[in-house]
Amino acid sequence: MRKFVAGVAAMMTALALAACGGTSDEPYFVSQTGSAAPTADVPSLEVTSAPPAAPTSAAASASVTPSATKKALKYVFPVVGNNSYAHTHHDYAATDIITNCGNTVRAVTDGTILVVNRVDRWKASVNAGETRGGLSISFLGDDGVRYYGSHLSKIDAKVKIGARVTAGQTIGKIGDTGDASACHLHFGISPACAKVGDWWNQRGTIFPWPYLDSWKAGKNRSPVAAVKKWQSENGCPKKPTTFG
Repeated sequence: MRKFVAGVAAMMTALALAACGGTSDEPYFVSQTGSAAPTADVPSLEVTSAPPAAPTSAAASASVTPSATKKALKYVFPVVGNNSYAHTHHDYAATDIITNCGNTVRAVTDGTILVVNRVDRWKASVNAGETRGGLSISFLGDDGVRYYGSHLSKIDAKVKIGARVTAGQTIGKIGDTGDASACHLHFGISPACAKVGDWWNQRGTIFPWPYLDSWKAGKNRSPVAAVKKWQSENGCPKKPTTFG
C-alpha cells in the first residue's frame, strides 16, 4: 500500500512539473508518509508585498475567537481536481497540495478576507520570507481560525480585503508563483494573531492534513481546538524561529 501511495504522489508531482515547470529551492513536497505532530516552531512563508510595500488588512486581533454564528460551519476541500499531499512539510507545519496549474482554489469555510497579494515580488537573490508565497490570500474563518493559500496564478476579482467568502467559493487558481518549483497550493492554518505582517505565523502553525483528509471525505472536522491549543502553548510569536 505504501508503494502505491508513493507512486501516486510521484505521478502527481510529475504532472505538476510538466504543467508549469518552474525552478526554485523550495522543498515544497517532502513525503507521503509520516504524520508528524504540529511543531512549536513557528512558520514563515508568504505574506504579500515585498519591501518596501506592506499588505493592508482588516483590524488586528491576537486570539482565536469564533465569530458569533448560530449555524454550524461547513468545511470543504480547498482544491478542485486530482491532487496529492503529504502528512509532512519541510521546517514547519503546513501542507502542499500538488495539483495541475489552473485548477480551482476554494474557500474552505465562511469568513472574511484579511490579506490579498496580487503581485509576485519574490526574488531568488533575496529569498525574503514575506514574499515567498507569490500571489496569496489569507482570510479569517467564522470559526476564528486563519486560513492561508499561496503560489496562486490568479486571484478572483471578488476577493478583496474585508470581503466575505463562503465555503466552496472560488477564490483563485493554482499556480507556481513565488518560491515554488511546481504548481501546487501551499495551505496553512493558524491563529489570527496580528492578521497581517506576521508571515511566519500566517504560513501555518498546525498540520492541516487531518482536516484536509476529513474535508476530502465530505466530513466536517474543525481545526479550532488544535489552533487554540497551539496558541495557548506558543502565544503569537513576534518573529520566525525557522525560515525554511
